[in-house]
Amino acid sequence: MTEEIDKFPSVVELNVGGRHFTTSLLTLTKSEGTMLSAMFSGSYNVKKDKNGRYFIDADGDTFVHVLNYLRYGELPPAQHVQSVYRDAVYFGLHGLSEQLERYPSMLSKIQRDAYRTQFPGYQDVLVKIIDTVTDSNKKIIDTTSDIFIVLFSKVKKNKLPNFDKNHVCAYKPKNRENKHADVSLGPWDVPTKEKDVMNCINFDLKEQGFVVTHDSLGQCNYMCEKIPGSPGQLLVENCRYAMFRVTFHWWKM
Repeated sequence: MTEEIDKFPSVVELNVGGRHFTTSLLTLTKSEGTMLSAMFSGSYNVKKDKNGRYFIDADGDTFVHVLNYLRYGELPPAQHVQSVYRDAVYFGLHGLSEQLERYPSMLSKIQRDAYRTQFPGYQDVLVKIIDTVTDSNKKIIDTTSDIFIVLFSKVKKNKLPNFDKNHVCAYKPKNRENKHADVSLGPWDVPTKEKDVMNCINFDLKEQGFVVTHDSLGQCNYMCEKIPGSPGQLLVENCRYAMFRVTFHWWKM
């Protein structure tokens, strides 16, 4: 192994995403089991730039903090925690990533990410909301745009045989036409209420920079009437899925 490491000079010139660094081979290889240790072990062919610097395809501004951790065990300032955490995971620096996970901003992010995974298709729904509001905004020039969302924690068991399980949930504003759901999310296995999931969606939209408000519209207004002569006492069956409206405010930034 010593002969392989000796293929690299003791002082190493690096090009990390266009930024140039000079460090020791010992610093790069001191944490065993990391990507950097493997790259400079002599077992891999590390690419060089036109000036002979070893090239690492990563963010040079973030790598400053990675290098300082390797040199001194120094942790980054709080405002750089999330970007450094990303690279700590990328380079396999488990000691650094574990320490960063103790920061409030990272701990909150980890908890939020874990929360979202409880709802199958959550990220797809978030993307669809944004795609839908973008399409509608191209057609209608207004100060706001509304998106209608249906959320259901459980699949309801229908009692009437003619109940349309494939109906599109809708909301009926007073003296206006039905507003059909643009997106839907559900079911999920955890005992989480629809309003809490809606709060999560609202938070994520705001985190992306949108100015939004939301309100609960109650249950979907789809109603199924019993077929005359069919068995059973139930005469009417309603859809019980919860509907919400998200309003995007284009003039409030």
